Amino acid sequence: MAIIVAILLFAALNLFLSAITVPMPINDHGTVRYNSFPYATAGLIFINVVVFLAFQAPDIIAFVTSERNSIEEFNAFMSYQETIDNYGFRGINLREGYSIGAFTSFTSMFMHVDFNHLISNMIFLWAFGRRLEDACGSARFVIFYLIAGLVANMGTAILASASDLSSIGASGAIFGVMGGYLLLFPFAWMGCIWIPAIVVRFALRVLVRLIGDKPEGNFRWTLQIPAILVVGLYIGFNVLPTFNTIQSGELSEGINYVAHMLGFLSAILIFLFVRKDLLTRYASGRAL
Repeated sequence: MAIIVAILLFAALNLFLSAITVPMPINDHGTVRYNSFPYATAGLIFINVVVFLAFQAPDIIAFVTSERNSIEEFNAFMSYQETIDNYGFRGINLREGYSIGAFTSFTSMFMHVDFNHLISNMIFLWAFGRRLEDACGSARFVIFYLIAGLVANMGTAILASASDLSSIGASGAIFGVMGGYLLLFPFAWMGCIWIPAIVVRFALRVLVRLIGDKPEGNFRWTLQIPAILVVGLYIGFNVLPTFNTIQSGELSEGINYVAHMLGFLSAILIFLFVRKDLLTRYASGRAL
């Protein structure tokens, strides 16, 4: 239990550090017309967490807790790598039918590299997925999510044909969700954790107290930023690496930027899954 807590704390620290450079969206602040519990979003998060804890976390924990350069460490690493190779997505799985073939384009969507990868992806899914699910309905939202992930994986096999690296993670599908959210709610605002803004806000409140005044309202840990800026920022990080991958045919830096971009571009399909009444409102230019 202690090692799990330590790993989770380390993952939380990494997320904290990442929120220093870029805002991390955790919630949306737009008005939601249809009020419903996001069963599909919560269910997808649950499945991702269960798959990770059942099939990957044990090897990660065994690797971390093993003595350096020991047989236990080697066995844990090989077991982890075997899981990635068997159920992660590789173009060769499609071309040569290795492992479980094309089905890895589905299984890879529910796997993650480590705790940090899992937690960050699930935060983004929760932030953007709930309102999009509300617009589509739970069943249609899941279908859209899976299609976005499949487009991201299949496209990777074409554009990064020279790479034989295993690709795992829900990022392609989640970028599709982010794109769908942006198309339907371009003027929405996201509640983000951004450490510099929090520090400045806290310092100003302290300064106000020092000069004898009382700060207005309660201290807020989140900063409201237009969704178009938040999504645009994360897309911007993927543009150049995607072009580099297309030119070389190789995945680089250990991140599948191509899957991110293809998932995002697949968001145009969201209009096939939106509720009919909401789509009518959208087409007529009325608020959603």
